[in-house]
Amino acid sequence: MSNVLSPRLRQCLILARDGHTAVEIGFILGLSYRTVNQYLSDAYKRLGARNRMQAVAIAIQRGEIPPTEPMLVPISTDRPSPSPSSPTSPPPPAI
Repeated sequence: MSNVLSPRLRQCLILARDGHTAVEIGFILGLSYRTVNQYLSDAYKRLGARNRMQAVAIAIQRGEIPPTEPMLVPISTDRPSPSPSSPTSPPPPAI
């Protein structure tokens, strides 16, 4: 399948995928936010999308842009032991 998006449209959609606003995309690419909005509108039309989220989803599905990489957060199994004065610890036995 041939690509329907130009390299510039792909750049805009990748940054939109990452959550950037039109103003932020414009700053990153050295464009005005109006130009960015025009590029995104063109991408919507080419992809048959109604909005930004749908355009990103369609572009990912068609292989026009790569999906985001999942953020891997290490899970720590080491838990600190509760301190003796902690309200969750049982009271000391009465003597």
